[in-house]
Amino acid sequence: MTLNIDWTQIDTVMFDMDGTLLDLAFDNFFWREAVIDAWADSQQVSREHAIQNLTPLFKAQEGCLNWYSLPYWSDTLQLDLQALKAHHSDLISLRAGVPVLLSTLQAHGKELWLVTNAHPQALQIKLNKTGLGDFFTTIITSHEYGFAKEQINFWHEMQETNSFTPSRSLMIDDSEPVLHTAQAFGLHVLGIEQPDSQLPARENLHHPTIRDWSELVYGLDVLE
Repeated sequence: MTLNIDWTQIDTVMFDMDGTLLDLAFDNFFWREAVIDAWADSQQVSREHAIQNLTPLFKAQEGCLNWYSLPYWSDTLQLDLQALKAHHSDLISLRAGVPVLLSTLQAHGKELWLVTNAHPQALQIKLNKTGLGDFFTTIITSHEYGFAKEQINFWHEMQETNSFTPSRSLMIDDSEPVLHTAQAFGLHVLGIEQPDSQLPARENLHHPTIRDWSELVYGLDVLE
């Protein structure tokens, strides 16, 4: 879909973190490789056996807050996932062009919010690694409200404690279910074509998407 944002109608830009500002390659590695290997080692089973056992556990929590909770999975798997994530934190990286994008949005007077499903433990590791927190006036994790961003109750709860006007807000997220819900709540939405730099760009998505942040920066610059 064609990118068509009227920036004169947008005051608040909300960003997801993983797969949007950060390369999703880290999280895909962490859950598909590091966690699987650590659990296999702890149980003294093969990697194949670990995948067979853990895949249905993960699948059952998709779209729910537990899916994003390090404490939940640490307890379920009997692993210290906060320590494991910190151990691999050197692999955390910004997607290309993020600092320029955020600086440009600030220069144009847009209020920047970080709105993530990441658990506070994971959020802090990633903020410490990237320095992203310096760009945002508001940082929200869905764990504050007990609902994931995919759930409409999250948006009601967030609006009650952090006032914003949905019709003058843009949510940028790599998750299509999140974009569906944000749009239903009245926000403008924008998706990400290639959340993981190690995987091909996605196709046949249901919302306008962006591949390169320069597209968004250009749209801002034409206001000048």
